Amino acid sequence: MSHYQVDVCVIGSGFAGSLIAMMLASEGRTVALVERSNHPRFAIGESSTPLGNFKLRQIVKRYDLPRLEPLTQYGPWINRYPDLTRGPKRGFSYFWHRRDQAFQTSKSHDCELLVTANRSVESADLHWLRADVDNFLVQEAIREGVLYFDNTSIIDTDAFDHTSSIVEKSRTKLIGEREGNQLVIDTRFTVIASGNPKLWEKAIDVPSRAKMPRTNSRSLFAHFANVKKWEDVLIDNGIETHEHPFVCDQSALHHVFDGGWMWQLRFDDETTSAGFMLDGDKYPIDSKESTEQEWQRLLATFPSIESQFKHAQAVRPETGLQRTGRLQNALRQVAGERWALLPAAVGYSDPLFSTGIAHALFATDRLVVALRDLNAPERLAKSIAKYAEGVEQEIDLIDRLVSLAYRSSHSFEHYVAATMPYFAAATSCERAMMASPGDQMPGFLLADDPKFLLAIDQIERSQPSTEKAKSDRCFPDSVRNAIATFNQVGLFSPRHPRMYWHTAAE
Repeated sequence: MSHYQVDVCVIGSGFAGSLIAMMLASEGRTVALVERSNHPRFAIGESSTPLGNFKLRQIVKRYDLPRLEPLTQYGPWINRYPDLTRGPKRGFSYFWHRRDQAFQTSKSHDCELLVTANRSVESADLHWLRADVDNFLVQEAIREGVLYFDNTSIIDTDAFDHTSSIVEKSRTKLIGEREGNQLVIDTRFTVIASGNPKLWEKAIDVPSRAKMPRTNSRSLFAHFANVKKWEDVLIDNGIETHEHPFVCDQSALHHVFDGGWMWQLRFDDETTSAGFMLDGDKYPIDSKESTEQEWQRLLATFPSIESQFKHAQAVRPETGLQRTGRLQNALRQVAGERWALLPAAVGYSDPLFSTGIAHALFATDRLVVALRDLNAPERLAKSIAKYAEGVEQEIDLIDRLVSLAYRSSHSFEHYVAATMPYFAAATSCERAMMASPGDQMPGFLLADDPKFLLAIDQIERSQPSTEKAKSDRCFPDSVRNAIATFNQVGLFSPRHPRMYWHTAAE
């Protein structure tokens, strides 16, 4: 049996787990990082945003991690780490499809929306090939002095013991098993960064503290080779792209339809991360239909998308196409006196607005600040409770924004309007971060701003039912009015209809 004593143990070495381990080590903490498998490994959650990259630059400066700064922009990444696979992300693009019909649009872009996030490919955000990036960050954590244990399963712990107070119990133990040997990690605090909430439900042993999320979505996905570029499909079909502010394949590309959407994220190695996200009520799983059969059926439903995948082959993961059940879980306890969960370990919403990376970065930054009170138990309890409250608020807001879009997917005019609260929140949050010195951090996407939450209340109340939506012309105006205070980048009034040439803060 091997025995280790550390200040903090981080369980899960995805990018957020490795990053928080590095941040804590930079503040002089002794840290253990525990991983049940090893790297490199397949993962999704690959799309960065201006807000996430802004936060990562703050973290780089605050915690003296200069080797990570090139990960915040496409040009510097290529120059510094050419072997880490990535792709440029100029913004978000949306294309609305009707069932069993080829994609069509008009000169007024009635089935298109493009929102630019940066001024050039050089300064673009990125799609991360997570297998490469996560592996890189683990090695960086080791470089920073973090103790790393891969292929290690936690088989017992008293970290979640509710019978002792934080003052009475200053340390907890985690017992792990690694390659047939047992190890004990004696820690003052445990951070759970694993992306599988069900792993911790039994151990935490607390009831759900909120009703099920509003969003009910599931997914089919993989990485593919030989996916035809959407730009080429548009050109082949005589659809003009000269008013597009960027090449749509250099973006988080969304194919939207009633009840769901498909993401496409293109990497520089000529592979593409692609997946359908489906409303679980409108598209329930048919147990008699295999994952491959469902994938092919969905492609056939949308002929223009199908044409992209005529010669495509799934290349990652090795097990091929993946299919999930409902992704959303009831919100459970986020933290206790000697432990805390990062957002991905609490629960998952939906990748519609690429919130995963940025939200994780916001949470890691706040949790490291909270753990500065590790030597003051009473203050630590208050700091961790505040951290937990913030994560709960943010998960709830993400769920509301995503659900708003799903409920509007039957009408692209309404869908476009339903995306605007996210863009208003993201751009306003960027500006709030620029104006906030030091550790005074705004909540992710303004989740702690009562005025913004009131605006979302107003929008939800104004959203028409599906039956009334086709004749309702008021919803876009309701959204415009509700977010007016937070509309700092000209939302609803681009030079060309639905073509936004720049929105991110400089």
